[in-house]
Amino acid sequence: MAQLRDRIVLRVVFVLIGAALALAIAILDVTIIALLVEDSGLPFWTLAAFGAVVVVVPLCALGLIPAMRTVEGVAATSLLGVDLPGALEPARTSAQRGRTLAWFVLHVLAGSVVVAAVAGAVVVTGLLVAPLLLGALIVAALLGAGLARIAPRLLGPSYGERLALLERDMDRAVERNRLAREIHDSVGHALSLVTVQAGAARRVLDTDRTFAVNALEAIEQAARDAAADLDHVLGLLREDGDTRHLPAADLGALDALVRATRAAGLDLEHRSPRPLGELPGVVSREGYRVVQEALTNALRYSADSTATLSLVRDDGRLLIEVENPVDAGRPSGRPREGHGLRGISERVQALGGSLVAGPVDGRWRTTATIPVAPPAGSGRMDR
Repeated sequence: MAQLRDRIVLRVVFVLIGAALALAIAILDVTIIALLVEDSGLPFWTLAAFGAVVVVVPLCALGLIPAMRTVEGVAATSLLGVDLPGALEPARTSAQRGRTLAWFVLHVLAGSVVVAAVAGAVVVTGLLVAPLLLGALIVAALLGAGLARIAPRLLGPSYGERLALLERDMDRAVERNRLAREIHDSVGHALSLVTVQAGAARRVLDTDRTFAVNALEAIEQAARDAAADLDHVLGLLREDGDTRHLPAADLGALDALVRATRAAGLDLEHRSPRPLGELPGVVSREGYRVVQEALTNALRYSADSTATLSLVRDDGRLLIEVENPVDAGRPSGRPREGHGLRGISERVQALGGSLVAGPVDGRWRTTATIPVAPPAGSGRMDR
């Protein structure tokens, strides 16, 4: 009950704000007309037309100000209690300015009704009594309820604007998801290297100091690279930059990835029967991420710290296969279906390919098939 009372009071306040605006315009209009009547013998119809202009011009001038949409949107949201997505931004299009003007006129007209009701009662009775004041407040509450129903149509986004807002939100969600995958792939791989190398260094610190020093150097380099990648992404987010052009590694950096993985302690056999040739940029980038995630899992879960990597380009497809032995008796020896496998599966499927990961004859095999050329009719693949 208290909530309903507060809502009614706030809506009455909103209408009374319109009444104050209407009263100010009426005083200005009456003052100007009175001066004209006193100083000139203009006919009544001329004065009436001029009075109409004096009323309309301030309304239009105020209502067409782009910031008026923000002012009225804040007032309607806080006082009328309506949800107006996008209404807190200034009017940028002619359609938005037109709807804002219509709303501003309605706001002032609603206030004018209250002013006229009170003024008429005073003229008829000669005094302002409590019942008349109560009646004016009831009228204001009813007008406020009506304005609350109309506000979303005039101050809120149109159908096309709602679609644009929805598309913008979807694009933002997709971009956040892409950035999350990038951070997971780059930083997650580096952390895996750090974990493995730190564990190995701890075990041989007293018996093989040379290996321990090399492991610490690898940890330092991996941490530095991960920090640089993370700092770059966060810098773009802080500056609200265009993250669509975020630099990403591709298969051109495959040799460096293989060396870093071997340095982390994985005995990796790299098989590429023949050169891959020139690949579309998006295929090369996503192929690199597939290899990176698969090698990260091999580094974590390989039963004997060995793995094989194979990349083959055949019949318009890029085939990527990573295998490592797993200990069937240890559930922890198998990669979990976490963000990494889901992420690379989404990447591959987005390019029209497929990814299969699972145990085969005592080995964990990750196989990705990515089309090198787009399917017929799908357009040119980004390079």
